[in-house]
Amino acid sequence: MLWNKPKSVRQIGDIPGRSKVYIEDYVIRFAKKLARESKGEEKGAVLLGTSFTYEESKIYLISGIVEIRGFSGRTSPELSQDMWERIYTEIKENFTDLEVTGWFYTSRGIGVKDASRLLEIHKRNFQHRDKVLYLYEEAGQEDGIFLYRGGKFEKQRGYYIYYEKNPEMLHYMEKEAERHVHVVEQEDDRVLRNIRGIMAEKEEQKRQRSQKDSKLSYGVGVMVAMIVMLLGAAALKNQNTLNQVKDQLSRLQQMALGEQNPEGTTVETMGSSLVKKENASPAAADTVNNVSGGAASQEKTTPSPVPSPKKE
Repeated sequence: MLWNKPKSVRQIGDIPGRSKVYIEDYVIRFAKKLARESKGEEKGAVLLGTSFTYEESKIYLISGIVEIRGFSGRTSPELSQDMWERIYTEIKENFTDLEVTGWFYTSRGIGVKDASRLLEIHKRNFQHRDKVLYLYEEAGQEDGIFLYRGGKFEKQRGYYIYYEKNPEMLHYMEKEAERHVHVVEQEDDRVLRNIRGIMAEKEEQKRQRSQKDSKLSYGVGVMVAMIVMLLGAAALKNQNTLNQVKDQLSRLQQMALGEQNPEGTTVETMGSSLVKKENASPAAADTVNNVSGGAASQEKTTPSPVPSPKKE
């Protein structure tokens, strides 16, 4: 078979052996774009091109790629009939004279544990298993080419990236970019609607909270008024009780004074002498005072006798 090798080629790694993989630059760009947009979810795509033997070497020439819609939401390793119908519809609408030459897979954090799962997907979906698996790990931004041989994958030590005019792939990329913008706009509208819904819900919660606070404030006010009234009544009752206590204390004090002076002591003044009368009633005290007053006046009016001179 005659084959015109691409003129502009960049070699990635070492390429020994008889299998050589050529991937067009637009295919690499689109695959890495899917990886960036995956947001951690796995993504899959079908690689398109031709495969043939040239100078005893198996050549894989990949010039197209079509995303597998709903790949992350599948329920089994095997792609559904609807998924394959959509893949072939997009191939027919965007590419000519290209066949399925392999598939692309990307995910965040691809490890050894994923090898058996990827091998099962490969066996279940590709009848001619000599297909290419182009693997890209988005977190580490590392890629690799694998070929199916002897029931397992063999990682190729290198591959070629070639550059040439590829209008079909360019058109598909532009169409997908517009679709992605439309999807992003729809997503933005959905996010805005969700934000508006959240804001409306917050406003409703705020209104209900305000009504609840108003009712609570009214209830608190009524409770405070009742407490004030109760305290006032208690204070008034306490004042009456206090007055009663004062009256009782006054009576007890008077009784105590009576017990200290049970016989009643009266002090009288007669001239310059003090006379203490015991058991004298108030009336008797008045009589004594009157008599002593009369005697005192008599003492003042009666002249004292003149003593006789003492004889020697």
